[in-house]
Amino acid sequence: MDQRELLADALHDRADLLAPAVYGEIVAHIPSYENVPRADVEASVREIVADVCRLIRTGTVPPPASITQAEESSRARAKQGVPIHDIMHAFRFTTGAIRDAVLDLGIDALAVVTLLWAYSDAYTANVVGIYRQSDIEGALEQARRAQQFLLGLLDATLSDGDLEVAASALLLDPTVSYRAVRALPLRGDVAPQLRELQRQAARHPGVSVLAAIGTQCVGVLPFRPDAVGDDVLIALGPSVPLPELARSFRSAHTVLTAGTRLGLTGTHALEDLSWRAAAAHAGEVNGMLRARYLDPVAAQGPFGALILEAVAAYLAEDRNVPRAARVIPVHVNTLRYRLRRFEELTGRSLDSTETIVEVSFALGVSAHTG
Repeated sequence: MDQRELLADALHDRADLLAPAVYGEIVAHIPSYENVPRADVEASVREIVADVCRLIRTGTVPPPASITQAEESSRARAKQGVPIHDIMHAFRFTTGAIRDAVLDLGIDALAVVTLLWAYSDAYTANVVGIYRQSDIEGALEQARRAQQFLLGLLDATLSDGDLEVAASALLLDPTVSYRAVRALPLRGDVAPQLRELQRQAARHPGVSVLAAIGTQCVGVLPFRPDAVGDDVLIALGPSVPLPELARSFRSAHTVLTAGTRLGLTGTHALEDLSWRAAAAHAGEVNGMLRARYLDPVAAQGPFGALILEAVAAYLAEDRNVPRAARVIPVHVNTLRYRLRRFEELTGRSLDSTETIVEVSFALGVSAHTG
């Protein structure tokens, strides 16, 4: 029997001693391995020892793709949440122990150590390729889970039990409150809005779930997002505990519907729209108020538009004439004249509380609805 066979046999006989020793080094220095079963780690060490024994006998380093131990163990560790740099750190503990054993045995050690480094390169190449593939597969699976979770919330088909399981799989924190978000671009693709909301989520602590569903960007966020463009409506539900997310999505739907009818953009929740959310759905009332307050003024042509501008500014400034005049801007007497013409054309007094309510309704809602 030649020296390489003797060395391979001797190294093989030490596998049962090397495996627990290497395991001890790994768990002492790599925290992510605390959740990896000891039997899994020791089995991987024994398999690497067996690979090196074959390497010693043949004198040939196998191509990366044929190192099945690297593929199997790296896939397993990826599923166990071990980062790739920790996998390679653990591998170095294993090869270091094997190198020391070879040097201790002293049989053609230098040539074997040289082969061992070449094997390490091939092993590393295999792990990197598998881990990259696992990352892609994991990302795709996480995206699928996110979309199914959000679809279930959108169509109210997610039971309490399924919601808890799905939220846990997506790493949502049960102690944190979340709000539904539905972003609708008035034109163009939804992808830019999704990317911008993802960037905002990356800047905030906690986990967010976002996906493009149809023409909308739908999500669950632990924060109130900023506007993402001049032509995007972001409808928000209230911030609620995880089990109440369905309620948040119902509220976001109300805001989205009202905001779309009102031609709004920017970020809005129910408290921002207030009575306008309900008014946007009052079709018959909208028509009546439009006929009472808007149509007679609009019949005056361009001057009618100036009158409505004056009334809107007057109401927005809490009926303060000087402030409203500065907003437009016009002279206070000009503003008063336009307000008077509004009263003449509509037959309604702006000193009446009922008129103020109805005109606010008409200007804020009826002008935007059919």
